[in-house]
Amino acid sequence: MAIPDTITDKTLQLALDASNQTREQAIALLNLVSNTPSPLTHATQLQISKQQKLLLTYLAQLRGLHRDAHVGARETKALTAEARQEVDRLHLQLQNLYYEQQHLQGEIAACESYEYFSLPFLI
Repeated sequence: MAIPDTITDKTLQLALDASNQTREQAIALLNLVSNTPSPLTHATQLQISKQQKLLLTYLAQLRGLHRDAHVGARETKALTAEARQEVDRLHLQLQNLYYEQQHLQGEIAACESYEYFSLPFLI
């Protein structure tokens, strides 16, 4: 399968492995139950019970990995939001500086184009 080759993150690889183990255990339990004759013997019931406990163990592990991944995604989302706010703040500051630069350049141009007449000093 090509998917496991592309996943490099260890936590995601663990989740994928746990998912595969859970799926395989569920299939094994289904095969055991479907191939068992109708009146279950005590030994068969014990074997089915062990398989169910193993399946529940894999499911609990998978839930824990999912919870960890969910918490990690929340933390990453919060960090991204903080970084985005900082970038937005800096961008607004840059826009304000650009506006002020344009305003001051206009004022300088107005001052440079101002025509004045020198008045002779009265003595």
